[in-house]
Amino acid sequence: MTLRPLLPAILLALVMSIVVGVLAVGRASGMTLALAVGLFVLQILFAMVRTNAPFWSGEAQAVEDNPAVASVWRNTVLAALVYAWGATAMLAVYSLSSLVWRHWWQYGAAMGLIAGAVLIYAVMLDAGRPALRSKSSLDTLMWLTFAQGVAMTIAFGYIVFFDKLLTLRDDWAANFIFAAGSATIAVLSFVAIATYRKIISQAAPAA
Repeated sequence: MTLRPLLPAILLALVMSIVVGVLAVGRASGMTLALAVGLFVLQILFAMVRTNAPFWSGEAQAVEDNPAVASVWRNTVLAALVYAWGATAMLAVYSLSSLVWRHWWQYGAAMGLIAGAVLIYAVMLDAGRPALRSKSSLDTLMWLTFAQGVAMTIAFGYIVFFDKLLTLRDDWAANFIFAAGSATIAVLSFVAIATYRKIISQAAPAA
């Protein structure tokens, strides 16, 4: 399945997640905030499986002109949406609630910039830029994706290992956003790499 038909549901989940998240923080309810971020994460994971599964079975390779580019574009857009959600959630939670944490806008702005950069790349890739569609460029992107996955895995491990989700400080809401975002990006990164390698292996000529 292509990604575009799933975008309305993803955007709706994004908005609902942020609205419920702001209300949860206003009531100091960590459980409700966890459910709010989980709503968006589950929608992204659902879209990830729906859009990558056709490549795992080989179904998409029969209909896509360039399966490798198609898979990279879909996973890149999903990653951009996760970063955009993180930025919007951070900015909304700390600007619309009584929580005070001096670093909220820096992290929110940083995630917003990353989301914008990733989305610009996806647009340029979809526009047919030959330099971005070459195998060497896609291979390089996969190495960067691997580095991203490792970094996000470490970030998630740090948040969980040091009990950041249980803190009573005003960064507790940010830690929920960081945990959900880092875990989702990590899974998405490794799935994107696995899908790309599957496509390349199927396209390789037999010896």
